[in-house]
Amino acid sequence: MVIDYAIEVASCGFPLSHRRLKDHVDSICHARLGRKFPASGVGKNWTSRFISKHSDRLSTYWTHNLDEKRG
Repeated sequence: MVIDYAIEVASCGFPLSHRRLKDHVDSICHARLGRKFPASGVGKNWTSRFISKHSDRLSTYWTHNLDEKRG
């Protein structure tokens, strides 16, 4: 679910930073686990390990210019 979300927002031109990825995962875990999930969220290096573990599907995404400019 997290990988699909990361790919979806990156394809829209808004790749996730480590902070935004952590916030998203924290909200999912808090919704599923409630009070059992620590208030500090996932660990300090969780996002780096997650990206490394799933490097076959996730990689650095370079943004590109919009095809059309609209005012």
